Amino acid sequence: MRTGDETGGSGGSGGPPHAAAFSELEEALTLKHAGEVAHVRALAVLGRSALREARQGGVRGMASDMELRSVAAEAAGMARSTDRRVQREIDHAMTVVDDYPAVFAAWVERRIERGHVDAVVRAGAGVPAEVRVEFERAAIEACEGDVPSRVQGALEVLAARVHPRSFIERHRAAAAERCVRVFPGPDGMSNLVATLPTVIAAGIFDRLTQMGHAVKDAGADADAGAAAADAAADAAAEPDPRTMDQLRADILGDLVLAGAPVVDPTTGTDRSGGLGAIRARPGRHHRGNAHRWR
Repeated sequence: MRTGDETGGSGGSGGPPHAAAFSELEEALTLKHAGEVAHVRALAVLGRSALREARQGGVRGMASDMELRSVAAEAAGMARSTDRRVQREIDHAMTVVDDYPAVFAAWVERRIERGHVDAVVRAGAGVPAEVRVEFERAAIEACEGDVPSRVQGALEVLAARVHPRSFIERHRAAAAERCVRVFPGPDGMSNLVATLPTVIAAGIFDRLTQMGHAVKDAGADADAGAAAADAAADAAAEPDPRTMDQLRADILGDLVLAGAPVVDPTTGTDRSGGLGAIRARPGRHHRGNAHRWR
């Protein structure tokens, strides 16, 4: 009979049963980290090379952008990716390496992870260059103590704390960038994106939700009334099958294109004024969902 020592079982060597597997994983993680660092560094070098080539003749602006697009297209062929994605990666890499050198160094030393780096860059997008070093130092300390998915809120607080301008000034500048955009999607669908002050966005969402609930309630009332009538009426009255997301989308389209819901199932009920009379409660919605806006 063969013993555990002879078969290489977990009890043979007296060591952890998965030591070899964990060792292999550690080696893979080390290789992955080195590859990611090298990739970001190479993209940053490529971006600087493109800018340097574009500025040789003292020309900037459009020439720099065209040169970046050119190298991004060539790099995309090497990476089997799209040129736009590679261009975004080049921009991000130059931001990390050139604008956040301490964060990049901490990542190279494996004090923080790639997710931390991306979170710092997102949170520090509006931080002026003159206070960026202070933000970097505090951000690295915050990242060293937690995983990437849990530091975004703390980083945003740090960015606001070191920013020389007050929240009111920053909000006024941000509100000046409000806009509405359309992103075409597949299968005849598109994404309509509105960038608005939070209180306005929360109010719009709250009003759409209230209207959606009113439609659902009206359908339920009609269904209950039909159940008490004859079989024909009962068959004709069906509850609204749409989800709340679908109702919000349909009502938004009606409000924007027609000024009011085209079909109002609350008409003729005891709801005063129907859907059009519903008004938003942005403050209430904002307080009740404060975690969404952090």
